[in-house]
Amino acid sequence: MKKKMLSLLLAAVLCLTPAAALEEPSQSGQVVAKALSMMGYAEGDRGYTLFGQRYGYPRGHWCDMFVSWCAEEAGVPAEIFPASISCGEHYRMFREKEQFQPSAARGGQYIPQQGDLVFFYNTRGVIHHIGLVLYTENGQVFTVEGNALTNRRDVPAAEVSAQRQGALDPPDYVTVNRYLLEDSRLYGYAVPAYASREPLALEGYADLGDSGALAFQLEALSANGVLSGTSSHTFSPRDGMPIEEFAGAILTLSGIRETGDAPEALTAAQSAGLLPEGLNPERYISGEEAQGALSQVLARMGLEDQTFSFTEGDLAYACGTYATRASLAQALYALQESALTLELFQGTLTLWGKDLDWPALSLDGECYVPLSLLLEQFPELSADGMLPESKDTGAAEDLEETEDSEETEEPEETENLEGTGNLEAAEVPEAGPLRGTGTVLRLEMEGRGQEVRGAVCGGVLYAPVEPVAALLGVKLLAVPA
Repeated sequence: MKKKMLSLLLAAVLCLTPAAALEEPSQSGQVVAKALSMMGYAEGDRGYTLFGQRYGYPRGHWCDMFVSWCAEEAGVPAEIFPASISCGEHYRMFREKEQFQPSAARGGQYIPQQGDLVFFYNTRGVIHHIGLVLYTENGQVFTVEGNALTNRRDVPAAEVSAQRQGALDPPDYVTVNRYLLEDSRLYGYAVPAYASREPLALEGYADLGDSGALAFQLEALSANGVLSGTSSHTFSPRDGMPIEEFAGAILTLSGIRETGDAPEALTAAQSAGLLPEGLNPERYISGEEAQGALSQVLARMGLEDQTFSFTEGDLAYACGTYATRASLAQALYALQESALTLELFQGTLTLWGKDLDWPALSLDGECYVPLSLLLEQFPELSADGMLPESKDTGAAEDLEETEDSEETEEPEETENLEGTGNLEAAEVPEAGPLRGTGTVLRLEMEGRGQEVRGAVCGGVLYAPVEPVAALLGVKLLAVPA
């Protein structure tokens, strides 16, 4: 892997929330915030949901009861956003109010806005599903839907629909989906007369739910140009990943290219022997194919082979198997970590000319020392950061159109490193190399602050000598032997 890539900061998400509301969200923003707060909620035994329970149909189809619940929970008056248990009836309510706009597929010119209702219809012309608009971007509308699964986008929707079998579909849940504005499944949009319509401000990926561990990994991958989201605020964790996108990611990890979004990535990955010939660049990659490619990358790096865990997509049984974006991202993150190695520092460490008997590590030619010793030596120094408890966060699951899913894994706990002198002194093993985990530290002293790249080894957090010395204004030197 190129040193340039490894020299980038592996950013940690200190407190990444799926959606950060304004101090006083608008009325439409409050509805959307309620919808996002239920991200990943899945129906229970025999289709039970709390949304259906409220409206007297605890095991009924609940997409419309979900959007009604969101409006009621947000305190929107019924005259603005009436409740309903029927998609067709909800459509008629807003049409009678003259608050309905046809989709682009039906000749409409309206660009949907956050908080609108979106209606879906089938080939028989029946409105059968409903959701809330999250935002529109790059010719796509992003929706929050209940009673749904994550759409499969690598094959035509009609082909997926023809191969679906209800008995094989997992339980439905609340998810974010995305559609081209011209998608033939979109019937149109209801535009409630909200009292206020300031868009809800979003931070990070709005469709991750409470998966903070995955957010941390995605931030680290993004910092190195390995992987990005499906839009400005979505990652689509339960969607599949096109082979072309995966090829770009492994090209970056292997050091062949500096960014994962380079054109014709599949051809380059095949030329490098990382992927076999004959693959459709738009088709979703399977776990088996991903494992083979990652093993090739490890071999190219001179590292031991690893076995990665992949979660199959909701509709992997229809039109061919595929792995979820979340599980692929976790494997890519694990591979990225494998390339980050710390070695025992060989040399002399001095402070104001006095030799220090501190354990030290070397990463990319830079000396690192335990943060705890720095905090002890300089009480005026404080640090904030995130220390992952484990690399193994488990496989996050996927999200398309039906009713509930298995419970997602709890995000890993993280330890907030604040204040001064709050970490135990490091114990460095007698021999290296040692695997390390990247993080970002915010160091502050007497009103001055700086973000630096930290490293975790053996549960101990290390900070780089050179920028710390500059912040402290001291002669803290590391001279290699």
